[in-house]
Amino acid sequence: MAKTQPCYRVQWLADIEIPLANKFYRTHGFRGKAKRHEDCGVVRSERGEVIACGYLRRYETFKLLAGVAVAADYRGQGVARQLLALLAERFDSDTYTFPYAHLEPFYSSLGFKRVDVDDLSSPVGDLYRSYVKQGRAILAMVYL
Repeated sequence: MAKTQPCYRVQWLADIEIPLANKFYRTHGFRGKAKRHEDCGVVRSERGEVIACGYLRRYETFKLLAGVAVAADYRGQGVARQLLALLAERFDSDTYTFPYAHLEPFYSSLGFKRVDVDDLSSPVGDLYRSYVKQGRAILAMVYL
């Protein structure tokens, strides 16, 4: 008998639902913190629980894809790809992300290209450098 694929629901959160995203981050030990009025997407399990989350933080001159996280029990099942397909509806050439270095191939497959930090405009570069100072092994990538 063939194993059936789980049926996950991918959706945008309304402003009033943003606390669900932050509960997910706290419960699973992730750094993310979504804010009201940000584009925040989630993936829900068949039981309706949030199993993945990510958001687009808007700055004056760019957007930052941030807080992309998948609950440990659901990794390796294509959940992040489903989440990012939803978030990609709002990507443009001013969308950046700062993934951990080992995730570069994954983000490249989604249309992001690595950017040399010296080529980043001031607000994006300043934000990137502030994350690096926190000890994160990250890359700067832009959506093409």
